[in-house]
Order: sequence, then C-alpha cells, then structure tokens
Amino acid sequence: MPKFIFLSLLAILLLPATGKAEIIGGAPIPPGATASRGYDVSLDYLRQAREYRDQGRYELSRQAYAQAISTCRNAANLDIIKREMAGVELLIRTMR
Repeated sequence: MPKFIFLSLLAILLLPATGKAEIIGGAPIPPGATASRGYDVSLDYLRQAREYRDQGRYELSRQAYAQAISTCRNAANLDIIKREMAGVELLIRTMR
C-alpha cells in the first residue's frame, strides 16, 4: 500500500504543467483567476439581462439583473447593475 501511494504522488509530480486554462464543471477558468478572485459570474448575468432588455423581454431581464446583483463582487459593477435594473423596472411599470 505505501508503494502505491508513493507511485501515485510521483506520477502527480511528474505530470507536465501546461499554461492552458483548467476546466471545472465544463466551463474554462479565465487566465488570471485564482481561488480568492474567481471568475465573476455576475458579468454573464449582466450580459444576458442586456440581451433580454434589447429583445423587449423585460421580465426575464429583471430576473437576470437580480441574479447579477446576488452574485456581484465589485461595488462599481453593483451600482451599474442596480441602475440598469431600475430602468427595466420602470419600463415594466410603464407598460402595465
């Protein structure tokens, strides 16, 4: 058993290190992302919310903005998201 553990550790240490992005859960990790500064998912939700808004799908846009707010890590981005969400909510109220 100790021989198996030793060989396993040796194999791990001898694996070549590549500069490619790692893949976790099927999505590539952007270069420069670390455990403490992971990929900001709120930017994906923000992009999706803007697409829905441009298509006139305001309820879906509001939901995507809410998801962006709940996952946002940056205060500057949070202000932008809240401002855009307020605009979409105004559009929704105006249409009713």
